[in-house]
Amino acid sequence: MEDHFSELIVPKKPNPLNMLLKILLIFATVVAAFLGIFASPIFMIVLIGVIIADYFLFPRFNVEYEYTYVNGEIDVAAIYSKQSRKNLAQIDLENVECVAPLGSHQLDSYGETFKVVDYSSGYEDQKVYVIVKGGAESRKILLNLDETMLEDLRWRLPGKVFRD
Repeated sequence: MEDHFSELIVPKKPNPLNMLLKILLIFATVVAAFLGIFASPIFMIVLIGVIIADYFLFPRFNVEYEYTYVNGEIDVAAIYSKQSRKNLAQIDLENVECVAPLGSHQLDSYGETFKVVDYSSGYEDQKVYVIVKGGAESRKILLNLDETMLEDLRWRLPGKVFRD
């Protein structure tokens, strides 16, 4: 039997709320440093707290999704600032009912009862595919799949992968 492997890294679109939070954190750091130097040394403790918050929050603003397909299983991971990695989902293709582009008529029969999990980039120019996972954890999983991964899925799930 032939092994199938494909991998895809998709950068996530920056969120405007995250940009605002970044600006607020930088502003809080500058204000705490200014007040710590010129007003009261007690603000140096605040500065240390803000710097610690900066250290832990800033990497979370730069996210990439990594999709790895290996012989009937798709693993989805988030990579934060190209440094740390967190596994988000493991999709076993045995439980997949349908793979189709977002908005396809093939998805009409699955209704609104499925929980939607979005691991797509968020860019409008990239095609989003929906993987409908049945079983105990019924979900619609949104991914940006490339041609190689679609061909691997089509080989594994004949009749369940649609390109509309």
